[in-house]
Amino acid sequence: MDIQVSITGRIAFPPRFFPAKGDSPAMWSAKLEVNGPPTPGRDGSPYVPTRQVEVVTYGLEAIRAGESYRQGHLLVVQGCDMVARSFESKDRAGHKTVRSIVKITTTAIGLCSRYSMVTESTSPSQPGAASPRMVQGASAADEAQPVAAA
Repeated sequence: MDIQVSITGRIAFPPRFFPAKGDSPAMWSAKLEVNGPPTPGRDGSPYVPTRQVEVVTYGLEAIRAGESYRQGHLLVVQGCDMVARSFESKDRAGHKTVRSIVKITTTAIGLCSRYSMVTESTSPSQPGAASPRMVQGASAADEAQPVAAA
C-alpha cells in the first residue's frame, strides 16, 4: 500500500528554496498552518487548534513552487510520503524545548480557490532575487527567447 496525503493550509513563514548542487536536485520547503479538528477546551468551550506541517518538493516542481508561492498563500498539497521528526529549539523565554513536526514529500502543489480568491501576480516571490532557473544555470538569453512553433 502507498501513503497518500492531502492537506490544505496557509504558508506560515517565507518558504525556502535551495538550488540544485552537484547530484542533488533543487528543493523547496514551506511550513503550512493547518486547522485541526475542533477540540474541547479546559472550560468546555470548543477551539480549533492550529498545526504546522512542513511541505517539501524537489526538482522542477521545486523551481515552479519557488517562483509561484509566497507567505500567506493558501495551498492544496498532495503527498506520497509523511515523516514525523523532533528537534530541540528555544521558546520565547529562551528555554530549551523539544518540538515536533510532520514533513510531507509532495507530488502536487496548487493554490486553493475554495477558501480564498486565487489571484495571479507577475511579481517574483522574492523581490530582487534572481529567478531560480537563472540560479540553475540558464542564461538570460535563454529565458528571453520565445520558443518557435514547429
